[in-house]
Order: sequence, then C-alpha cells, then structure tokens
Amino acid sequence: MTKRILLATDGSESSRRALREAAAFARNGDMIRVIHTVEDPVTLVTSAFGKLIDLEQVRRDMQREGEEHLARAVLYLREEGLDPQAHLLDLRTTGETVPEAMTREANEWGADIIIVGTHGRSGVRRAMLGSVAEQILRSAEVPVMLVAGEARAHLPSRSGGHYERILVALDDSETSHRAFEYALSLARTHGASLRVVHVLDMPGPFLESFDPAPVLDAVRAVGEQTLKWATRRLHEAGVPGDVEMRELQPAGEGVADQIIAAGKEADADVIVLGTHGRRGFRRFTLGSVAEDTARHAGRPVLLLPAHAPVE
Repeated sequence: MTKRILLATDGSESSRRALREAAAFARNGDMIRVIHTVEDPVTLVTSAFGKLIDLEQVRRDMQREGEEHLARAVLYLREEGLDPQAHLLDLRTTGETVPEAMTREANEWGADIIIVGTHGRSGVRRAMLGSVAEQILRSAEVPVMLVAGEARAHLPSRSGGHYERILVALDDSETSHRAFEYALSLARTHGASLRVVHVLDMPGPFLESFDPAPVLDAVRAVGEQTLKWATRRLHEAGVPGDVEMRELQPAGEGVADQIIAAGKEADADVIVLGTHGRRGFRRFTLGSVAEDTARHAGRPVLLLPAHAPVE
C-alpha cells in the first residue's frame, strides 16, 4: 500500500538525518512531501530590537533560505529514485505555530507518517524534543518518527526500502499491541526481521513481612503470555524475528534504558513504541519512556499515538 510521508526540513544536521531516514523508510511508489516552516520574525524579537533591523528583509532571507533547504532535499530524494513534493509554510500567513502548521499539513494532505529531526531549528529558534517535536507528538493523528541529531546515518537503497532489523517494545496494553502490529507490517513491507522486547517493570520494594513471590510470578506470567502472543503473530505473518524478556528492578535503570540497550544489541534500524501503553504498574507516558528512548537511543524512534491508524 502506498504511503504518504510528511518530512520536515530546516537544514540542520538532525534535519538532514531525517531526510536520509525518509528515503530509507520510503518504498517505490510512496509519496513524500517535504515542508519547511518560515516563522514571522516579528514574533521572534522584542519591539525595541525590531526597530534596529529590517524585519521584512529578515523575513525575505528566511523564505529564501527555506526554499534552498527544500530544493536540496528534493534533489536528494530524486537521486534516491523518489518523486517528492515541496511546500513552504509561511506562518505569518497562517497565524500558526510550527507544530500547529505541521499537524494541519499532515491532516489536510492525508499523511500516513510524519518524520522530523528532534534537535533541528525551526526558523531561528531551536526545536528541542521537549517543545516542537513533543507538541507534534501530542497532537498528531498518525505515527511520528523522531530522528535525533546524534542518530547514526543510513545509506538508503535506491531500489526503495532499507530496514533490515526492527525492534518493537511490547507490553499487555492495547496501544502497545497496535504498535506491534504496525512494526509487524513495516517488517513485512521491508523484508526485515522483527525483535520483540518486553520489559518486566517489577513492583516493589516490599515490606519485610510481605512475600512478593506470588506478585512477581504474576507479573512474569503476564510477560510470558504477551511474548507467546507475539511469537504466534510473527509466525502467522511469516516475518522472521525473535522475542526477549528483560527484567527491570525497582531501583536503578529505567524501562527506556532497557529498550535502548535492546536496540543497540539488536543493531536495530528503528525502534517502534506506542506512546500510551502500560508496563507493570507504571504508566508508559510520552514524557517518560518514549521521550527518554527517543532522546538517547542513537537511532530513529517511531512513536505510534493511541489513536493512530494501523495497517
């Protein structure tokens, strides 16, 4: 099935990596729309400072710079055998913020996924994971792939499609199962293997008088059933892969650390996560596990909102 890929570019290093990632993600026939947002310089400076410079010239320079970024991105994607579109979004005209403009563009164009660098620049301001990218994640109705500036670069295949190894974190929640199905479909499309990781977030510590064994056994039993289900789905889909259970103790490293370690050990091309699942007794929230994973994974992280469609 043909996908519509919305790619944000601003000329930064993370943006260039996101560009390469979009080429790696895309298959022959997929549509890519590259967008660049131009913020109104009037909103970025104080009125006193604005009197000292020609803000209209600054705006024209920003527009020209945006057009150059788009042209370079389009050229690269065409060299990769793709047929991209380019769109410059003028925020003075729309009166929107960067996240608002990007999510509106995704909705109106019918994007299937948004790909964005997490440490690029938006106009003349830095687009940190905790601001622009997170706002996009909170409002997007489709999967969002975050590509950090320090993430490793891919060399896309000109024949279309690049992924060989995909990792998905799975728990017993509906959102997590949807992320698994998305990862399964992605692996099947790319002919990739899929590693499924379930992190046991063990409860505790307990009072000395309390025997935790039954509780811990119950948590492990849920994990075993979750991985048994995943193994069956891998077999049904004809996708090569394996499952792994990793145990997290009450104190010390977090779930994101275990997911990141699993991604490194598997040499995964991308990590897929649901953004509102549950692990054990603690909530798997956008602001914790998903964000920590995206920030430190050193590889692209594809986040599936709870309401995002799954093929």
